[in-house]
Amino acid sequence: MPTLNELYQECLRLLPVAEHEVLWLCSHFSGLPKRDIPHSQLELTPEQAAQLLAAARRRAQGEPLQYITGLQPFWDFELIVTPDVLIPRWDSEAVLEQALKLLPKGAACHVADICTGSGAYALTIKKERPLAQVTACDISPAALAVAGRNAAKYTLDIDFRQGDLLSALPAPELQQYDLIVSNPPYVEDNAELPADVRQEPALALFGGPDGLDFYRRLINEGVQAYLKPGGWLLLEIGCAQAEPVSKLLQQAGFNQICHGQDLAGLDRWVQGRRPIK
Repeated sequence: MPTLNELYQECLRLLPVAEHEVLWLCSHFSGLPKRDIPHSQLELTPEQAAQLLAAARRRAQGEPLQYITGLQPFWDFELIVTPDVLIPRWDSEAVLEQALKLLPKGAACHVADICTGSGAYALTIKKERPLAQVTACDISPAALAVAGRNAAKYTLDIDFRQGDLLSALPAPELQQYDLIVSNPPYVEDNAELPADVRQEPALALFGGPDGLDFYRRLINEGVQAYLKPGGWLLLEIGCAQAEPVSKLLQQAGFNQICHGQDLAGLDRWVQGRRPIK
């Protein structure tokens, strides 16, 4: 039977400029830490070896690594991901850091996550603010199924609802929220994207000719009514969208509008507050 070291070398021949990805694949199929892979004499079964080499070939053909392994690290989780959901990126963690600043520790609150996808936002908020009642919505039943698996994996109680943007939520007279957070589709329709990104669901990527369609819809369809007085709307954005999204919030009557950056120094979120009076 082949050793892990031998399979590691073969995978490197298939993916010569992606050693970190080879280590990830070898670790995934062997169960060993990545640091132990290059010199491991562990013998894999023929089935394990075949799976590992098939995975390396799929990656060499451009399939996203996360769809091959079915997993993506995010926050303190290892999220289940499938081609039905956008792959959560680490730069989105900056949005969650800001969300947690807006939600006091130890306080009961209501939070809605619009366009939840894999559930990354909803799970993080529920984990870090256990008293929050979190509702997570998506137009895609397949995406909600993935999000539900992630919530079950980490035993987090989240109310999942299927529907298009605000239509999935209870009417404002029945429920309002302290925070509504969203990572909507915001890529311009004609944007040039890497081949692996184009394998992610178009439904979760593209936001119209200028990438702003979903912000316009969310804001102009009355999102403010779903917020408690003083409640916050927090939106993930593309790096060139802070100014136009801030203008949309201003025109809709939000105040305390500001934006922030991710660890790369790129604009990553915009927030606005419903006036208290």
